[in-house]
Amino acid sequence: MAATWTVLGAGTILPRKGLGCAGYALRPARGEKVTLFDCGPGTLRMLAEVGIALAEVERVVISHFHLDHCLDLFSLAFARHSPSFRPLAPLEIVGPVGLALLFDRGEHTLGEWAKNPEAAITEVSLDTGGRATLEREGMRLTCVATRHTSEALAWRADLADGASVCYSGDTKETPEVAELAREVDLFACECSHADGHGVPGHLTPSSAARLAARAACRKLLLTHFYPPLEPEDACAAAARSFNGAIEAARDGAVHVLARVRV
Repeated sequence: MAATWTVLGAGTILPRKGLGCAGYALRPARGEKVTLFDCGPGTLRMLAEVGIALAEVERVVISHFHLDHCLDLFSLAFARHSPSFRPLAPLEIVGPVGLALLFDRGEHTLGEWAKNPEAAITEVSLDTGGRATLEREGMRLTCVATRHTSEALAWRADLADGASVCYSGDTKETPEVAELAREVDLFACECSHADGHGVPGHLTPSSAARLAARAACRKLLLTHFYPPLEPEDACAAAARSFNGAIEAARDGAVHVLARVRV
């Protein structure tokens, strides 16, 4: 079976049916362990909804430290302290510089259950070219800065079978993110606010579409919708600037990273 990208949260911190806080699950193939991209509130609950066992999660990749993208890291730590929990693999948590401090402060505030002493914490620093790359078994992870916050990163995963996905996190319209998403099978791109109502550090349908067009990605998956932006309206607006396949993310949706070439 091909790699899959499962949407665990396609919305924001504002409560909205079918659009929870940011969280996504990448499974390279049937039966293989899972990498989470962001871990906002509700991510752990959604794992059960989509049939992913907590024990299957071997890695969490964080884009930035806003609560709607990382708060369930502490829930994950608490869950892994359970006496009945039996992981299938050691846990690695990857993110920007400051990740270890985040856990230290979480433990200070929330107690020892908020920090998993067995988790490997990997902080990434960008090189002089503005990128960082991590090689993991069957997967290459690459990131660039998004300029949403001082630490915010967009991530790309290239799998051993050639499949690829890029996750923008929260981002400005930057050429670095477009280049990171170059010709990926799936570009999961934030689309927070409607055209004409954009805010600094976020994208609109048109700016997300321009990034996708510059990247020449094979499919654009719009996500991270703030109300009152409706996902269907976002797709329609994006289609005016990007003529490729476009979908709106919904919680629980599974997207196959098919290797279709023209």
